[in-house]
Amino acid sequence: MLTRLLGVLALLLSTFAMASQAVALVPRIAICGRVTSFVDATPPADRIVRLGTQEPRHLSLGSDLPQLGQEICIWGIDVENVNPPVPDPAPKGIVGYRIAAVESIGCADVVTATSASFVMPGQELELPQNVARLSLPLTTLAGNGCARIAVDVQGNPVAVVVPRATTASPPATSPSSAVASLPNTSTSDDRQTPSRDNIVMVVLGGELAVPCTRNPLQRG
Repeated sequence: MLTRLLGVLALLLSTFAMASQAVALVPRIAICGRVTSFVDATPPADRIVRLGTQEPRHLSLGSDLPQLGQEICIWGIDVENVNPPVPDPAPKGIVGYRIAAVESIGCADVVTATSASFVMPGQELELPQNVARLSLPLTTLAGNGCARIAVDVQGNPVAVVVPRATTASPPATSPSSAVASLPNTSTSDDRQTPSRDNIVMVVLGGELAVPCTRNPLQRG
């Protein structure tokens, strides 16, 4: 309960911070991976989620519900119950959380020789220093490629480099750790091309000409 109250206070400070540069920044966090456990709860209790083998976190003041097996990113205000009255299964939490599919997160906007940093969507009104990000180590140089978030066999996030323009998802051979799923980078057009067998009707001289289907031996 104490954690929930602290979370509400942090959310109010965050909202006020958007209108006042003098307010201290509210720390935000982003986590990504496959949902390996999820415990729903009725308020005032908090939901508890675990991604991959990462430590579980409680979720407060959010509308979306994680589903087992989903590969998602969760971000919001970072909170921690440092003095729980009883053993806490998830002392750390995320307040005012949002959820998006891993495959919807675009290329890393900050890439170094050893890491890639991904900004979570929908934070245009946040101060630049207060934007939720996920930083992951890179095992290969990005070059002109696109660093994306993938999920390994344990359900944890890894950064992989894929071509910026491709018609198919790359094979899972570039990362050093086994990757169970890769982001979809397909740019192909899904629109169907008309079959060559379709009948084409052309307007000639104001009249509609269509292929003749009458027996050529038939009179009249």
